[in-house]
Amino acid sequence: MPSLTIALLGATGNVGGHYARQALEAGHALRALARTVTKLTIAEHPSVTTIQGDATSPDDVAQVVDGADVVASCVGNPNRSLHIMEATANNVLAAAVRQPDPPRCIFISTIGVGGSSWLIGAILRIIGRDPAGFADYEAADLRIRDEKTVPVTLVRPYALTDKPGTGCYRATTKSPIHFARPIARADVASFLLDATTNPQWDGPNGIQVTGA
Repeated sequence: MPSLTIALLGATGNVGGHYARQALEAGHALRALARTVTKLTIAEHPSVTTIQGDATSPDDVAQVVDGADVVASCVGNPNRSLHIMEATANNVLAAAVRQPDPPRCIFISTIGVGGSSWLIGAILRIIGRDPAGFADYEAADLRIRDEKTVPVTLVRPYALTDKPGTGCYRATTKSPIHFARPIARADVASFLLDATTNPQWDGPNGIQVTGA
């Protein structure tokens, strides 16, 4: 399979870091957007182009998306006072649609939004996320599901852990899911890498990804 140029947002995060390493091991090239380039552990790799910037900046996102075959957004809200999911989704899709051949855009969301599980959604509202943060995820999820021009893959992982990856996971479009096994962040990255090259997962309805 020929190598791809992947625009990566959230490369300094936990899932994004795993995805970056796996994508490079698979022979792909990365254009990585990071607010703090010094935190980017893969910055010195010869197949990595680093771009200092912010996912909430339309110009910064347009710069990293330009010329990419695939865009992978692994960003998440960093704290209760900064909510970036909807802005990131808007910026990525706006930049992608301006490309002559719009790249596939892969987004991480979370189970519980978009009607994927009323029970998990209720739990996240009560104990897992601040109301504004959950609303931001909902708005981003809706924006992605409404996209009509850019090919999108919407990934909703469940109960992330930092355990070592096993290479095994369960991915399904069926919902709602109320109870499922936690999944290692490294395994979420493995699914994202599969979705990078596998059109089976294209579509705005959302893929629930859990432990096997």
